Amino acid sequence: MGKTADVVEKRIHLSADQAANLSHIAREYKIREDHIVEKALDIFFNLTDLFGEQKGWSYLSEKSLREVWDNDKDTIYDEAIT
Repeated sequence: MGKTADVVEKRIHLSADQAANLSHIAREYKIREDHIVEKALDIFFNLTDLFGEQKGWSYLSEKSLREVWDNDKDTIYDEAIT
C-alpha cells in the first residue's frame, strides 16, 4: 500500500501576476495549482538542504563575487592603494 502524506492547509498571499501565472500553468499542464506549489517548495527546500543552512543563499553569489574581487585587475588596484 502507498504511504499517504499528512496534508496541512496553509494560506499564502500571491501578487496578482503570480496568481495569474500559477493559474495559467495549471491550466496549460492540467495540474492542480496546489500540486505546482508543492513541487516548487520541494525544489526550494532541496536547494536549501544542498547549500546548508549556514551558507544559505549567499552561497549562490559566492562565485560571481569571487570573479569580481579575485582577478588580475583587482590585484593591481589593491596593490596600488596599499
